[in-house]
Amino acid sequence: MPVATASQMMGLTVEDDPEPTQNRFIRSDQYSFVAQGIPALHIKYGNKTADGKNNLSEQVQVWRAKYYHKPQDDINGVFDFEAGKKYAQLNFLIGYQIANQVQRPTWNPGNFFGQAKKAPQP
Repeated sequence: MPVATASQMMGLTVEDDPEPTQNRFIRSDQYSFVAQGIPALHIKYGNKTADGKNNLSEQVQVWRAKYYHKPQDDINGVFDFEAGKKYAQLNFLIGYQIANQVQRPTWNPGNFFGQAKKAPQP
């Protein structure tokens, strides 16, 4: 599995969605591909933090309320460039592994998004 392999190569772990009720998978940019039956990833941060408190979701919620889509949401705010670098590297490694596989990605049997060519729009 490319996601697990790429994560392991980088010393990262794969976690369940820390905010499943937000339905980000169907609200994100890659969903246009998914709606056409094309498998696509939506990789987000987990809940682990360097201080061991594992409360990144809480920190992000505070950031969203204060900065997200507001004038103060700029490059001078809180941005972890090292984490951004890892995010780009992880996405590259996943894509690279998929591109080098003989078989194209497909939906798992019975997956809602793979049932029809066009999934419903939210």
